[in-house]
Amino acid sequence: MIRHFNYLTILIACFSIATLSMSTMNSAYAQETTDSGKIQGKINDIIDVTGYTYVEVNTGSEKVWVAGPTTALKKGDTVAFSNAMPMQDFYSESLQRNFSLIYFIRRFITDTGEIVPVGKPSADAKVGQVRQSLKGIEPLEGGKSISQIHAEKDTLNGKTVRVRGKVTRFAAEIMGKNWLHIQDSSGLDDLTVTTDNIVAIGDIVIIEGKLELDKDYDYGYVYPIILQNAKVTKE
Repeated sequence: MIRHFNYLTILIACFSIATLSMSTMNSAYAQETTDSGKIQGKINDIIDVTGYTYVEVNTGSEKVWVAGPTTALKKGDTVAFSNAMPMQDFYSESLQRNFSLIYFIRRFITDTGEIVPVGKPSADAKVGQVRQSLKGIEPLEGGKSISQIHAEKDTLNGKTVRVRGKVTRFAAEIMGKNWLHIQDSSGLDDLTVTTDNIVAIGDIVIIEGKLELDKDYDYGYVYPIILQNAKVTKE
């Protein structure tokens, strides 16, 4: 049984490290956490799946598993992470494996204090790149465009919405759901969606889900607008 707790959403960047500077790491974590503590150690094992890097960390007294953003790490690297989000009896569908205890995090701390940024851009995007409008992704007949959804969000709050879009980001098995972002040709706005369905970056999809405003997942993760538990169909 999975015990209830608050979760984080998460995802990407690349760092390699050799030894961990405590002063640098503590400085970085001063910005990352206040009430929670941290765990640090050397990486003993690594498993990469879509949207996630699972890492077994040897703290010197025990070995613990942590799942964080897709990150270029290697065995022997030393990392630190927040212990604020433990999850007991977690079963990973993608790995077909049960973890008696695993920590879900939104970033790793390295020896230089650099923090993996949240959010996984599309394959051809660069971090910090300005979002560009898309061409050829027209509104669904009887549905809404993404710009219409943003403009009419107060009226649509709590209602089922249908929309067509292109998948620009995707992450599997976060908080027991799959997460994606879509864009269309109506403007620069995107839309966050949670679903049980699997898609890939670049897919054109039709989405039907319940619109919610100011969805708060704690730890600073508030989504002003989101489609929850959506049915996603590839075109």
